[in-house]
Amino acid sequence: MFNVIRLFSGLFFFMAAVQATAFEVSGLAVPESFIVDAAVGNYYISNINGKPLEKNNNGFITKLRPDGRVLEKKFVEGGKRGVTLNAPKGLLIIGGVLYVSDIDHVRAFDKENGEQKADIDLTSFAPKFLNDLAGGKSGKIYVTGMGTNRVFVIDTANRNKVSVLASGDKLASPNGIRLHKKNNRLVLNTWDTGEVFWLDFQGNLKKYTDAALDKGLDGIDFDDEGNLYVSSFTGGKIFRISPRGKSELLISDIVTPADISLDRKKGLILIPSFKGDRVFTMKY
Repeated sequence: MFNVIRLFSGLFFFMAAVQATAFEVSGLAVPESFIVDAAVGNYYISNINGKPLEKNNNGFITKLRPDGRVLEKKFVEGGKRGVTLNAPKGLLIIGGVLYVSDIDHVRAFDKENGEQKADIDLTSFAPKFLNDLAGGKSGKIYVTGMGTNRVFVIDTANRNKVSVLASGDKLASPNGIRLHKKNNRLVLNTWDTGEVFWLDFQGNLKKYTDAALDKGLDGIDFDDEGNLYVSSFTGGKIFRISPRGKSELLISDIVTPADISLDRKKGLILIPSFKGDRVFTMKY
């Protein structure tokens, strides 16, 4: 009997620990991307607040405390303090700067106070639908151009100069993109064909896994063991792919999981429900 009691006691404390780290935030407005600031533990959520390609200047970014409580629902808001923010999507933090894609611009804000730091105009490339962002210590930001089958590069160390890294039909509406920190290579997924690719810095593609996962792929991120997590927006699923390329269905029946990411310190998947107007986290 003692062993049974001890077993259930341990299970109780395990469940309590899970409940303590997982959280949900509702009452949002078409949340697209959900990331953590690994340096301090705050979270940021992009809210389209309308249609994905509508230039209405009423998008906003929500900031959460490390425990998931809302610190400021409209931390950055279109139409306020001289900010233009139409339909914010992908989010990225480099140093003290929060970057966000916004249809045909990438805008930058101070991650602490929301002050606008830069407005990078890509309209000369006619990108149509900028989506996810990736980057690292090099200061270069990689942006998927979903509407034109291109991946752009922004060199923040060179006056935010923009160039094209990769283009072509094989990209098939590139959506999620991440930089693998250990091998310093990019990985991206495709909306149209449900494939996952490695992308090198010369613009060459190599299949990450032979089998397509699901059409409508969206968010993508790595854990510390090298497992890759990919969301299917249209299928309501999250897949996990091992470093050897073996894929498994991890979670299903989610309402439009968009640009997911990971909080690796807490072992959480950060899931924005695009049509559910909420975000939530789950242990992985």
